[in-house]
Amino acid sequence: MAHITATPFKINNMELKNRIIMLVMHTGFATGGVLTEQDKAFFEERAKGGAGAITQVCGVSDYGAADNMPNVKEESFFEKEKEITDMIHSYGTKHIVQLFHRGRNSGSNYGLKPVAPSNVPSSIYRNECDVLTKEQIEQTIKDFADAAVKCKEIGVDAVEISCSAGYLLTLFLSPLTNLRDDEYGGDEERRMKMPLDTLRAVRAAVGKDYPVIVRIAGSQMMPGGYGIDYMQKFCSIADKEGLIDAVNVTGGWHEAPVPQISYQLPAGGFAYLADSIKRVVNVPVIACNRINNIETMEHILENGMADFVGTARGFLADPCFAEKVLTGTPYNRCQGCNKCIEAVLKGRPVVCAYNPEVGHEAEEKTHRKVVSAKVVLVVGAGPAGLEAAKKSAERGYKTILCTEEQCLGGMLNAAALPPHKQDLMKFIENKKYELENLSVDIRYGTKVDGEFISELKPYFVVEAFGGKAFVPNIKGIDKDNVYMALDVLKGGADMIAKLKKGSTVIIGGGTVGIETAQYIAEKHYATGESKSFNNMFIGKDIPASDVPGDITVVEMTKKIGKDLGGLKWIVMKEVKAAGIKTMAETTVKEIIDGAVIVDTPEGEKTLPADNVIIASGFVPVDNDITMACLDERISYAKIGDCEKIGDAMKGIHEAYGIFLRLFIA
Repeated sequence: MAHITATPFKINNMELKNRIIMLVMHTGFATGGVLTEQDKAFFEERAKGGAGAITQVCGVSDYGAADNMPNVKEESFFEKEKEITDMIHSYGTKHIVQLFHRGRNSGSNYGLKPVAPSNVPSSIYRNECDVLTKEQIEQTIKDFADAAVKCKEIGVDAVEISCSAGYLLTLFLSPLTNLRDDEYGGDEERRMKMPLDTLRAVRAAVGKDYPVIVRIAGSQMMPGGYGIDYMQKFCSIADKEGLIDAVNVTGGWHEAPVPQISYQLPAGGFAYLADSIKRVVNVPVIACNRINNIETMEHILENGMADFVGTARGFLADPCFAEKVLTGTPYNRCQGCNKCIEAVLKGRPVVCAYNPEVGHEAEEKTHRKVVSAKVVLVVGAGPAGLEAAKKSAERGYKTILCTEEQCLGGMLNAAALPPHKQDLMKFIENKKYELENLSVDIRYGTKVDGEFISELKPYFVVEAFGGKAFVPNIKGIDKDNVYMALDVLKGGADMIAKLKKGSTVIIGGGTVGIETAQYIAEKHYATGESKSFNNMFIGKDIPASDVPGDITVVEMTKKIGKDLGGLKWIVMKEVKAAGIKTMAETTVKEIIDGAVIVDTPEGEKTLPADNVIIASGFVPVDNDITMACLDERISYAKIGDCEKIGDAMKGIHEAYGIFLRLFIA
């Protein structure tokens, strides 16, 4: 049965070959506003990937762009942009340029102070802003219009006006950030004036037959901010005046206390906002946010919620995302880990935890596969080992991947069990598919030691055999009711049945301890209510009296979830909503029958504990492989947890780094 996603559709007179649009990403590859070969190579890989259109961002002025963002005011911009446009067209894909102004959401740009409708600092950057004068507003509107005309002249297929996520035009719409009392603020109608005037100027400049898209945040998702009803009015006005040819509907602002693109957001979780806009306009609507699989795409389109589906990070994780989802080919699915947006918001180039080639597309072109008889041995099939085996085979080496287990993935198999993490299994499935297609010799249930190395005598060895759980020296840790976190996650129904009886104390408040607590809490609720998105983020926390069982996470340092990074605030909100207790600066002294004795800032306490789970982190595993390599004069590299404990991203990127440097001799 054919997918509706694969059918062509028009925006104004621009026909897209399918309904998938690669949305805008801030890559951070530009230098001083100048487009680079890194930019071009990045977009070329994605132009090959089957999307109906590719969207690229550029700032409309020195005030509107960051130093590492393409800037239309830069002298060479349109010459280099035309090269990118022509290249994208050569793959049968349309090119959309998003015209963008950061407003207050930046540090200093080109040494200039950020500007905004009012001096209301960003909660992300916490910077003071210059208040735009009437003359500056008019110049900004002209900047958008001038840039749109130039894009049209060089063959760009459409322009998209950024009015989302808390950037400049959105700041005018919100009563939280627009405190003016002039023609550009003071009531709902006047707050719309600057964004609508921008669309009017762009339309007048490019004419009625040139596609103009507006990208909106469907709801601010902040207390006191605007909601979808306000954006329905805004889009309805723009549509009736003929200012727009499509509406691209994202979720809330970056500052909103609601997940926007991370794994806690259900697939297509904000498509209802696109549906709300589609009810009031007569132009195509694009739905986005966490649309990373064909089932979600088809559901949105078949139910008339939108006319197109958009994704940015789907193409970040896999450049051929569109082609693969439309043909049913396994692909590298976005995990929603937020490593990409964390980097961008800190002013660094974008990264993908699970696709280390992002930003290295130009370098990849310098590598040519050469079939070689030289053997590369990869020991360990966790994320680092899988990536190493893939790149080794792609470079042309005869590659052998050995794992002591009967499956690929290493500890990712356990990491995929806590709430929202199931897509990690898709990463493993895709890597298996890639390795088999590359004819990698995968040897399951195979232990590699010094003798194995001496007999095989490979050209190069990649040690990626991971780490092992750290067992702290605590009196009573050998009791029958004490379990390791990995054993709990892998234990299945029998283990859960034990843990449902009585109270549980988890020793270790890092990612493993927190996610193990979430896993157990989810199993306590047959309905899965503990992980309800609405409960987490619309204030419906579960009353403590309703929690069946008692789960407490204790951490000896001052911070619970320290290694969760930018996801910490989301995860800890989930933890609270699930009724899980946390105790920082708490050291376990002894495990006794039915309890643990702990030291806290308030003194010694006894916590009820029918079950105790150890989640105290990991340590590297010792092995005689290194010594055997040295004895045999075989080159080797240690990556991932066997070198230094880290996360999946660390191991994957280390593996990729090796094969950027290793050339076939």
